[in-house]
Amino acid sequence: MNKPLVSIIIPVYNTERYVRRSVESALAQSYEHIEVILVNDGSTDSSGKRCDEIALSDRRLKVIHQHNSGVSAARNAGLNAATGEYVQFLDSDDIIEKGMTAALVTVMQNQSCDLVACDFMYVNQDNKPRTMEAGVYPATEVLIRTYTDRSLWAVFHSACYMLFKREIIVSNQIQFNTEFVIGEDGLFALEYMCHCRMIGFVNEAFYKYYSYNLDERVSAVSYFPPDLYVLKLKYFERLFSHIRSQGITDADQRLFQTFIDAVIINLVHMGAYFEFFGKQNLHNQLRTIVNHPLVKQASRSYRRTRKTDSRLIPFFVRRRWVRSLYLVLKARGKKYVQAYGKKSYVKSIYRERMENR
Repeated sequence: MNKPLVSIIIPVYNTERYVRRSVESALAQSYEHIEVILVNDGSTDSSGKRCDEIALSDRRLKVIHQHNSGVSAARNAGLNAATGEYVQFLDSDDIIEKGMTAALVTVMQNQSCDLVACDFMYVNQDNKPRTMEAGVYPATEVLIRTYTDRSLWAVFHSACYMLFKREIIVSNQIQFNTEFVIGEDGLFALEYMCHCRMIGFVNEAFYKYYSYNLDERVSAVSYFPPDLYVLKLKYFERLFSHIRSQGITDADQRLFQTFIDAVIINLVHMGAYFEFFGKQNLHNQLRTIVNHPLVKQASRSYRRTRKTDSRLIPFFVRRRWVRSLYLVLKARGKKYVQAYGKKSYVKSIYRERMENR
């Protein structure tokens, strides 16, 4: 069996302490027919220099330097430079196990898959097992399960745990959306899966995810982006469009429940950070949400699944009572902040993003 080239793309931004470890884990793959593409996204520390130094040690390494444009733009630059038949992504402060690429390529080739994913684990943290058995599944089944099973959401909403076919990416002009700073790889994965027939899953945690505090991990996105609901709407608009194009209607109720749950969670977050919007702007955004056709349809299907679930929020969404929704979200958001705290960097990140628009 031939050994196709695999392009491993690593976006790099201010991870001088970790980038060598990450690159070495890629170069140490038992599957040796790889190229590793480092995209230095305008780092302000010595990350770019580290990349150039590392590249001298192995001919399989390529380095791209660009002005700071965000992780999506960096990954897109890596895709444009890639020559492999298959593509992987790795964050510059994480690592992959030695057998990851070989395992994913084997399933891709032997099982005629269009995409293969594996499990992951957080280093030095408790890890919950996924609920999907190793095997090969129809892509539509994986999509539905991903959006109705929270444990699978984490796997299939990160490009880092997957092996892609570059031909599918190129022929369908799939790119990372540079409008978003969080969840953009989930949108990429969703669009890609909409062009798949069969998807393989390897039930081994080959990807090792390191979690740092914000001071250590500059690339962290543990804050709440105020326009996250826009991304969620894009997810579900694309998902429903694809599912219905396949003639599948029996999944609507389950997907509506997942969707409206996600909307309610984001609404509570908006209430927690309401001062970052401004009263009038928040009213306008709430009005946009409650009048969205998908939200209106899904809100009619809402069922409480936990005692802590709100009765008022879905009721006000369904009735499109924006002022009442604003008041209850403000109260609910206050409780959220008391329980989880409010990080000062949320405000600075939000302001920075608004200034750069």
